[in-house]
Amino acid sequence: MKIRKLFLITISLFQIFNIAIIKSSNKDQIKIVSLNSLGADIISKLNNDSLVGIPGSSILKKDKSLQDKVIISSGRMPPSIEKIIELNPDLVIGSKGFHDKVLSKLNQLDIKTLETETKSIKNLETLIEKLSETLNKDKNIILSKIKNCYKIPNNKKGSAVVLASTKPLLSPNSQSWAGSLLDRFKFNNISDNFKSNSEFRGYINLSPEILIKNKPSNLFVINFPGMPQNNSTIPNNLEKIIMNGKTKVHTFNYYGLVNPGSLQTINEACRQLSLI
Repeated sequence: MKIRKLFLITISLFQIFNIAIIKSSNKDQIKIVSLNSLGADIISKLNNDSLVGIPGSSILKKDKSLQDKVIISSGRMPPSIEKIIELNPDLVIGSKGFHDKVLSKLNQLDIKTLETETKSIKNLETLIEKLSETLNKDKNIILSKIKNCYKIPNNKKGSAVVLASTKPLLSPNSQSWAGSLLDRFKFNNISDNFKSNSEFRGYINLSPEILIKNKPSNLFVINFPGMPQNNSTIPNNLEKIIMNGKTKVHTFNYYGLVNPGSLQTINEACRQLSLI
């Protein structure tokens, strides 16, 4: 009888202890809201349980591991501060220049924030390192997912122009994510030869005449979200640079080359650039 009582007491203590551990673990779990798709993707790969809020980005919708996350923004609408507050996050991640007002408001509410700006692989590595340290995870878990970005060519490649927009003609220089990737893979970005005259930082307005005169070896055109694959169009007034027979046209997705998007899209853009 005494042995049975002792056994029951031991089981009860074990259950109480076990519950205490779970509660402690839940309490110690860092809760993070990401206002951009790249931050959400990195966090989900490091520790999916820590990610509680995500943007309503088309690039994240296919990820089954994110189906239970609270969507805090949709389309062009700004993130919902009310939803963020309800989630009671320990950290909110947002993009510089896009989420300034929201991050400022959250700071006023004593919610910790992290402002990110990803304009190069170096910026991306810094972000990965910060989030890895925050979640006490190995950064190599993430770096291994962008391995194509480390396949740097030995020789310089030809001249290139990225058409991020055709109306107006906008092209990224080295102060942008796309421009930094061209530099990384040793393309001579023609847009770096001109002073930025665009309202968009890191971009320049090009004229058809400039492109025709400079005759780039490579012209990168963009598939935007919602467009059929390989449905990118080249304006009629630029057909002359194609007709010269020296310019090769390459199609890239918007996510990856123009906007980092996710680890997968970054890795794919790097793969394409490495093969040219």
